[in-house]
Amino acid sequence: MAKKFVGQEYMAATNGKGLHQQSQGHRLLARTTVTLSTVITLVSIFIVAFCVIFQMCPVIGTSMMTTLNATGENTDNALTCIVGEPSRGDIIVMKMYIQNSHCVDYLDAANGDQQALNRLRQLNHNYTQQDAVTALKRLTKSDYIDSDSYGNYKYIVKRLIAVGGDTISMRSIGGSYYFYLNGELLDEEYLDPLVAHHNSINFVQLWNVLNHPTTADLDDWVTTDYQQLLSTNTDTASDGNGTPSAYMLTIPDNYYFVVGDNRGGAYSEYSKSWDSTYFGPLPKSSYFSYCVDVLSTEISMPEYLWNKFVYYVCFGWAWQK
Repeated sequence: MAKKFVGQEYMAATNGKGLHQQSQGHRLLARTTVTLSTVITLVSIFIVAFCVIFQMCPVIGTSMMTTLNATGENTDNALTCIVGEPSRGDIIVMKMYIQNSHCVDYLDAANGDQQALNRLRQLNHNYTQQDAVTALKRLTKSDYIDSDSYGNYKYIVKRLIAVGGDTISMRSIGGSYYFYLNGELLDEEYLDPLVAHHNSINFVQLWNVLNHPTTADLDDWVTTDYQQLLSTNTDTASDGNGTPSAYMLTIPDNYYFVVGDNRGGAYSEYSKSWDSTYFGPLPKSSYFSYCVDVLSTEISMPEYLWNKFVYYVCFGWAWQK
């Protein structure tokens, strides 16, 4: 009887231990499932947030050589972030509405409007309707033109060099034109020496505005009150060699002054840039995003993210030191 009691007690104890182990296994499985579900959810949220916050902007043209499209071909995409405001020196993406420039004339002239064609002939007396059609096609590629309630616009990728309240003046030094920001020579270490000669045609355009505003071609200027933005140049920079511009331009509040990186030199034939030297400061309302990285068009977004992940896993420890 005692043995039987001991046996039953033993069996009960053994069964209890088995149940305890089984319960532990269920809890471990439940925890693993919850952890895995949490990881999948977080990864999904990250991917969705990344796709919303970060955008790919194809870089068209040569105005940002050699920072972007260094070969002159369309070989780069700008990975841009739509959250947060940019700082001076950042590469940013702006919306350029075509009704604020000669693009409207391109559109009208292409459709046979003689007055629009005559306005374009003031710039080039040989201009034809077919030239307007060609120009319009160049501006309406489906990969970088969109439409909203205000009309058509194109994305432009440029360098932000001045914000509201800043003053821009220029100096002519040896046939080149240099920016002075708030009275000091603008330090642009990001420029490639090959394209930093500052003698491209758009610099001549701004030089004319800052010296002869009453006769300069300002049809493209977005800020129609440009006369109120000009004041006598009081630039007394200690490094001010050459000839200073007669006037300086004050950037209005809530406006940006953007310029392409290709300033002439080795690639001077490609250095024309459609930027604030042509159309003046752009309103912040036209701001879209700022560039956080540059991707080759040969690299897909999944490949880019994987490369970044591997890099941070392998080299992130270096930042701890």
